[in-house]
Amino acid sequence: MKVLIKNVKIKAVATCLPEKTFEMDSLKGEYEEKEIDNVKKTTGVVRVHVAGQNQTTSDLCFEAAELLIKNEKIDRDIIDGVVFVSQTFDYLYPATSVVLQHKLGLSQETICFDISYGCSGYLYGLFQAASMIHSGACKNVLLMAGDTNTKILNPSNLGARMVFGDCGSATLISEGNSSIGFHLCSNGAGANTVINVNGGFRHWPDNVGKLDYSKNANKGDDVFAFIVSCGTKSIKTMLEFMEWDKDEVDFYALHQATKFTLDFMKKKMKLDQEKAPFNIKNYGNTGPTTVPLVLTDYANGITKPDTRQWHKVVLAAYGVGLSWGSAACDLSKTNIYKPINQDLR
Repeated sequence: MKVLIKNVKIKAVATCLPEKTFEMDSLKGEYEEKEIDNVKKTTGVVRVHVAGQNQTTSDLCFEAAELLIKNEKIDRDIIDGVVFVSQTFDYLYPATSVVLQHKLGLSQETICFDISYGCSGYLYGLFQAASMIHSGACKNVLLMAGDTNTKILNPSNLGARMVFGDCGSATLISEGNSSIGFHLCSNGAGANTVINVNGGFRHWPDNVGKLDYSKNANKGDDVFAFIVSCGTKSIKTMLEFMEWDKDEVDFYALHQATKFTLDFMKKKMKLDQEKAPFNIKNYGNTGPTTVPLVLTDYANGITKPDTRQWHKVVLAAYGVGLSWGSAACDLSKTNIYKPINQDLR
């Protein structure tokens, strides 16, 4: 699917990380030092942020949303839509988006959606929010995306333990004189490539509420091939659709799976390294938050960075589903806030 949604703008972006961190080198007492160093070299990750026992994805997204609302001086009553994207919801039901609507003090006239997506989720949430505005149903939509995957990692899967981290984000999408281009795809034939059957009802009642890691498949080689193939094709499709040359793009915010994967993609597409940074050395793969985290981390400690040169920005992500896509937007007038930490253990 390719579409250009007009009269929408990304007004502001914020992210929130748990204060607690986990150092990869701490695993050297459990595994051989050489093995740990090899995984670190491939992933590029040296530490991740880890949610506390009582800390959920919605807690992190709430803090990021509060930052936006307060710093943007927004009247909470003008927010008329909430989209929450995650695979680590507060409950099977009710919807976490509705819980956040109340917690944030938003109007009861607010329409709320939960979207169950992983690494590609930010783009799907952005499309949902932009569509709600373009339809005329909403004027200001709060997109909150994140995951606390460290809570469900297989402790015997060293690769997963050394790459996934926790984070939440909030993005305000409003009416405006800008446009956002989208290219979104899905292929359920690859559903078993990355799957967690726990908590669902396909194998009810054996697995509901249980954590059986033996049923959680994660095929690294297949995932890598999928990202490199579908990810690069989507970016090229987006550039063609927008009639942009790859070198005239000001910034590429690409999903941060691993350093090896990202470097391979950038080399394959011959992208300027500075325009497509690797940034998860201290964060890890944070699922649907990697794209907004690249943006906020790139602020480099400045609360409201000078993004006047970010007129042409490409966002791209790919993950569980299988699902993938790209977006093209103008962030030259977007307020991008540096990541904040939340301590809740």
